[in-house]
Amino acid sequence: MPSIHFICRRGLNLQVVKHPVYESGVWDIEKDAPRLVGGMMFLHETKADKSYFGGRIESYRVVETDEAHSRRVVFTVTSLREGKGASWRGTAHGMAWTSGVVEDAT
Repeated sequence: MPSIHFICRRGLNLQVVKHPVYESGVWDIEKDAPRLVGGMMFLHETKADKSYFGGRIESYRVVETDEAHSRRVVFTVTSLREGKGASWRGTAHGMAWTSGVVEDAT
């Protein structure tokens, strides 16, 4: 099952739809979004911190923004208990804001 970790300080761009369903975005990962549906998303304050939020990615939508790389992704996520307390996995260099897609062994 694929997963992805993001740096998301203070719950920025994390909105409750109707608990336990949330939306999280706007992430610059349009090309990876389709393969993440059904996988897990984890949000961290820093790469050194355990995740404070996580859940199963149910769907995504692409939105237009005024940012560089204007097409961004908003994920719809069902919060899961096992999504909290996860360690960062994947890309970990100093400037990384995402782990990239991490393929878990099954």
